[in-house]
Order: sequence, then C-alpha cells, then structure tokens
Amino acid sequence: MTRHDTRVRVERLSFFVESVEAVPEGWRLEGVPGYHPINWARPGDRFDQACRENGGDARDVALVVVELSESCTVVRGTGGDLLRSDDIISGERLTDDSDAGVGLLPWRDATESLAAILGLTPLDGRSGTGFDWSSVERELGAVLPPDYKRFVDGYGAGLVDGHITVCAPDAPHDWADLVPHNTWAQQCVRLDFAGPEKHAGDWPVGDPTYWTPDREYVPSWFEPGDELISWGHTGNGDLLFWHVEPGTAASDWPVVMKEEGPYWEQYPAGFSSTLASLLTGKIQSKYLSHWLGGPHSYRL
Repeated sequence: MTRHDTRVRVERLSFFVESVEAVPEGWRLEGVPGYHPINWARPGDRFDQACRENGGDARDVALVVVELSESCTVVRGTGGDLLRSDDIISGERLTDDSDAGVGLLPWRDATESLAAILGLTPLDGRSGTGFDWSSVERELGAVLPPDYKRFVDGYGAGLVDGHITVCAPDAPHDWADLVPHNTWAQQCVRLDFAGPEKHAGDWPVGDPTYWTPDREYVPSWFEPGDELISWGHTGNGDLLFWHVEPGTAASDWPVVMKEEGPYWEQYPAGFSSTLASLLTGKIQSKYLSHWLGGPHSYRL
C-alpha cells in the first residue's frame, strides 16, 4: 500500500483598510490585500484580529470573507462596525505544502529556477560577465555563495519586479554596486546595534562589545561572531543580507532582511531559493511580498 503524506503550513492573511461601509452582506472594506496574490484571502477565510499599522490597539474580530479583490473585500461577522481607516485585519489559513522541498533545491537548480521565473535566457545559453570575484571577496572578507555568483555572472545587477535591487560588482550605479552598498548597509546595522553614541567606525557587526547592553535592536538569532553581508535592497529602505555564521558553508547562508526601521525577517534558504520563493508566494514577507506578485521582470 502506498502511503501519501500531506504536509500543511500556515499562511498569513491580511488586508489594509482604507475605508469602511456597511452593506447588506456585512461590511465593504476599500483597501489593499497584504502579501503575494497567491496568499490573498479567499471566500470563507477568516480574519481574527484588527490593529493599527504599528501593531497598536489590537482587538479581536470574527470576520468571514465573502469576496475579495485587489482593491476591496466584503466581510461578515462581528467586529466590522469597529473597523476604521488605517486598520489592518489579519488571520491565518492552513494550506497544502506537499512540495515544501522545492525551497531546498541544489543551488545550481535553484538559480536556474529563479532565472526561469524572471523570464530570463537560460544561464547555459548565455555568456557570463565573468567578474573578478577574488578581488571582491577580498574586500568583503568572505567567499560568496555560488548561486549568487552564477546569477550575477549571467545577468549582472538588476531590479527584481522593479522593487528589489540585486547588487553586483562594478555596477554602473553606486546604489547597485555590491561593495559600496554593503559598506553603507553595514553602517545602518551598526547604528541599530550600537546606538548613536558608539556606532562610528569599521567594527564587525558581530562584535558584542559595541552592542547596547540590552541588545535592544540586535535580533535574537544573531550571535556574537556572526556576520552580515548585504547583497540587495529596496526603494523602501529594506536591506537584504546573508546571515554568515562561523563554520557554515557559503552555499548554506540563509537570507535575512532588515526593514527601514528596527525589524528583521529570516528566510529559510539562500539567495536564489529565497527570491524564487518570494516571487511564487512560498515564502511570505510582511515587507516584500506585496510588491512581488508579477508580472515578473529583471532589469536595471
């Protein structure tokens, strides 16, 4: 007898409310769904919490989705009469995740999958740029992940869906040039980790002697001796890094993101798999997913 295992994962749902109108079915909410379109709420899904954008004034609701589009949703239940403009309503649903292993593809396969999602010419049929990686890696103090180098050798610096900048060596613009960008991103992290009094200088961000005593803005998963190398950013001020842990092979460095403020997100994969999974909605980001619903593109 063949055994069929079904995996499930929790998908987060959200909707940013701009206006509220009572209708016979319940309430019509003008606004914008959160996350990637594949993660939008569907009829029958439930929102169970409402809050302000900063997470304040949280309260329980029990709202069932009647319909939802890219600009409005109709919900019924309890709590709709207390909603206001600038509220965020949120909930969860369970979804089949039987193909969860797709995010763990070998790095070469993951890079080719990312290129295909972006509609790029296959790497095997393309002449690479051939950057001098040894020089770049000396400046950064680390050998970079092979999937990133393969992608950038093939396609150079660019913007994913016009939103995420992937930096490369010697890019034509400073904001897309890997080494200068990483220098700037490190300065941003030092300011958070050390505070305005101690952040100056070129010290390793993993040196805890510079951190504030309560490590208020140092994420819990970041340990003394760890490092961060930034490979990208967004126009909203979000920074994308590799989380470098001592003794971990570059191909296993996970991607993390720092939004413009003090908050971070961790992703369970490297450069190519993280981008591919964000573009397909398999990874959800509170800060990035809304911008990556397609059509997908890569250009500078």
